[in-house]
Amino acid sequence: MHNSPEFQEQSKNEFAESLPMEEFLSSNEAQSTGTSRRDFLKIMGFSTAAVALASCETPVNRSIPYVVKPEEVTPGVANFYATTFYDGHDYASILVKTREGRPIKIEGNDMQGISHSGTNARVQASVLGLYDNARLKGPWMNKAEATWNTIDAKVAQALTGGTVRLLTSTIISPSTQAVIAGFLAKYPN
Repeated sequence: MHNSPEFQEQSKNEFAESLPMEEFLSSNEAQSTGTSRRDFLKIMGFSTAAVALASCETPVNRSIPYVVKPEEVTPGVANFYATTFYDGHDYASILVKTREGRPIKIEGNDMQGISHSGTNARVQASVLGLYDNARLKGPWMNKAEATWNTIDAKVAQALTGGTVRLLTSTIISPSTQAVIAGFLAKYPN
């Protein structure tokens, strides 16, 4: 913490204490136990070879080809899609890099002038939300799994009752505004 001269001197030496290998191998103690330099080197060579062989064994991954390959997917070749990102706080015109249909990278779009091909940390991290294993896989109702038909019937029944309010952030998407207009036409209350 104080960066003392003793610490600086010790940091120059990778090993805190010297290893007395030469002394051991040339001493009478090694010869009296029956371990010669040649035996020691044989054991070291064997253990190094054993570790090298053990590390070469990798699991076999079998890949299954497409039965009917989608036209836009070429395995190993990335596709880029120009789109926009908006979550109520951030807006960016982006390029999404995909491999085999899965988004893996978000970059700023150079051909768009509003965000000047820039993104921030939230936009970059949004791709991680697509791979959340804890995310629900289907609908739940009253702390139990349900079907979409059950949920839709329950929501439709609740909408025909009293006054309905939509709470949203600022909406800049024309398609979202069109969906809301259609919703208001069906449920004028």
